[in-house]
Amino acid sequence: MNFKIAVDSSGDLHCGMHCAPGVSLSIVPLTLHAGDLSYVDDAALDVHAALDALQASGAAVSTSCPSPEAWASVFREADCTFAITISSELSGSYRAAVIARDLVMDEFPDKKIAIINSRATSGQMILLAHKVNELIAQDLPFEQIIHQVEDYNQSLHIYFTLCSFDNLVKGGRMPKLMGTLVKKLGMRIIGTADQGRIKVVHKCRGERSTLMTLLDDMKRSCDLNERHVYITHCRNPKLALTLQNLILAEAPGAKITILPTHGITSYYAEEQGIIICY
Repeated sequence: MNFKIAVDSSGDLHCGMHCAPGVSLSIVPLTLHAGDLSYVDDAALDVHAALDALQASGAAVSTSCPSPEAWASVFREADCTFAITISSELSGSYRAAVIARDLVMDEFPDKKIAIINSRATSGQMILLAHKVNELIAQDLPFEQIIHQVEDYNQSLHIYFTLCSFDNLVKGGRMPKLMGTLVKKLGMRIIGTADQGRIKVVHKCRGERSTLMTLLDDMKRSCDLNERHVYITHCRNPKLALTLQNLILAEAPGAKITILPTHGITSYYAEEQGIIICY
């Protein structure tokens, strides 16, 4: 029996991961559109060039989720598949994966396919992918893996801090009034996901104040020692490294990985944005 972990491209897993024997990883891409331009969020995408071209085009930008057939083609490749999607409140990727599962199960009734709604994005999806891989390696039953991963997902936390919110507002993922006020005041926001929806929890002035407020929230949420922390950033490695050092000063046992955001998450995080998942 072979296994597949399928993650849509908002998971920022384009660098891959070490999979257990008999397990393969597939990234199912979303797409960015601007006028006649389209950028598929796959491993070949030059993220910096795409972001610059989208900004220079002046055209309205939209995003599209993977089609059901894009998911289905991946599901057909393995006996058992665990698909992990961006929050169903932010994209149609989850719904498309559910449709694909039903199509493939009609074709191949013996296949097993689980669709996991991350209720988040980026590093939280990476954490879920690693948990699935770990549980498969333990040779646990399919249904038990699903239950344990869902329980694990409930224990995870996501925060993000942005200095620009234009694309979230344009995409209908943040209220226009909130975005306008915060931008005029020259603030950074700290946000989280509440049942998969974006929620602003703080408005801060300056990077230092933002990071210290963020760190306080993280410490209150759980013991960060021995916790796996993913910091993903849109062209802001300096701020990501500063946050890493602040976390390690408080929790030396934290296991921190810093990665660049890919296409979709870079578009919504915008220049200098960072996302923290643990």
